[in-house]
Amino acid sequence: MSNSERQQPALIDCETAARALYDYLDGRLPTATMGAVHHHIEICRACAGHFAFARRVLELVPAALPLGDESHALRLRIVGSLNAEGYRGE
Repeated sequence: MSNSERQQPALIDCETAARALYDYLDGRLPTATMGAVHHHIEICRACAGHFAFARRVLELVPAALPLGDESHALRLRIVGSLNAEGYRGE
């Protein structure tokens, strides 16, 4: 298949990318949607920064907490706080 025959990812807007944030980071999106979000992050500096921040938070939180119900509750609070700020990951 030549480069011109390869299908380009769908273009999505910032709001759509933000709504897919945590599913994208967790790898829970369909392949086509993962590609569209990835493409958006590559071309949108603002979203790239938000995604990098969220990825880093998700990397650091488990390392800083004991395993168990407390870490799940904290994740829910963090996701809730991010959603309140306009990030729609779930």
